[in-house]
Amino acid sequence: MVGPSDEIIQLTNDDATSSKAYAVSRGYWKDKYIKYFCSSPSHKTPEINRGYFIRTTAFRAITISFIKSTGGACQVVSLGAGSDTLYFSLKDAQQTPELYVEVDLALNIRQKAMIIQRRKLLETTAPAPPNDGNLKPTTSQKSLNVDVSHNDLHYVFEAGRFHLLSFDLRRPVHELVDILCSPVNGPGCSKIYPTLFLAECVLVYMPAETSYQLIEGLSANFPSASFLHYEQVNMSDSFGSVMIKNFRARSCELPGLDACHSLATQEERFLKAGWKISKGWTINQVYKTLPANTRYRIEHLELLDDIEVTIQLFDHYCILLATNDETVCPMKQLEESLCSIE
Repeated sequence: MVGPSDEIIQLTNDDATSSKAYAVSRGYWKDKYIKYFCSSPSHKTPEINRGYFIRTTAFRAITISFIKSTGGACQVVSLGAGSDTLYFSLKDAQQTPELYVEVDLALNIRQKAMIIQRRKLLETTAPAPPNDGNLKPTTSQKSLNVDVSHNDLHYVFEAGRFHLLSFDLRRPVHELVDILCSPVNGPGCSKIYPTLFLAECVLVYMPAETSYQLIEGLSANFPSASFLHYEQVNMSDSFGSVMIKNFRARSCELPGLDACHSLATQEERFLKAGWKISKGWTINQVYKTLPANTRYRIEHLELLDDIEVTIQLFDHYCILLATNDETVCPMKQLEESLCSIE
């Protein structure tokens, strides 16, 4: 199956950004940066708002847990990052890794770079931790410099430890690894450093063989890596069929659906690709892990139109963590991090 066009992928980013911005406006969580990427969000239903709250805060909590477990001596690579504001949230919490790299299509990267520069969103970047020689040196807050370079294939934005890199993830994975690890044309990532890859609804837009080669190549090249993944699941039942029809009605094909039949198929594809441990949870399962007072607060922000439909919807999305080194990213620590979400 042919994947969606770049324009459709851009629209999915815009819709996700609008959804996050609307949920923030309703008080689900705080994000003072999202307004710069979507100033006038469209109305979303309560179940959509709640789903984005679970997804966004879970990714943040798990990422912070990973950073803390390494004492900040790590790198985070967000694949298909779009207009995500996670780095700014980490910055404000003083929980930034030594390198934070966002990878996306050139149009998304250019737009984000312009917004960051125009709004001066990185002026309060926290001082960089000491560098042990494994990573490309970063700048401190007082000497923060912004460097932008581009050629026919790549557009690079660099501001201290934060990097934006344009790259089409459908290209061969060795090209991605080469540019990620290049200190000249890329951010200078280290293959031996603990690395967390993030992907929110990214792999499903790629042909199955292409996404498999991507996660296989990342596992092979980064032996201390983990991969945090959000995507559809249980898509072979009747509710999943309705979801697929809704995507197609918006001219959005999902060529990676073969891995979305169940939690087992989601977990198995990472294990087959060389990851040592792979564990997934439906959004319903993640939600039940949150503290009771957090769930009480969320449930009293808005009344759900149909609780049963919401439960069905949340059973069709999952968060998965795959890792090559459980000493860096233990599953128990992941579950504990979810218990701290407010």
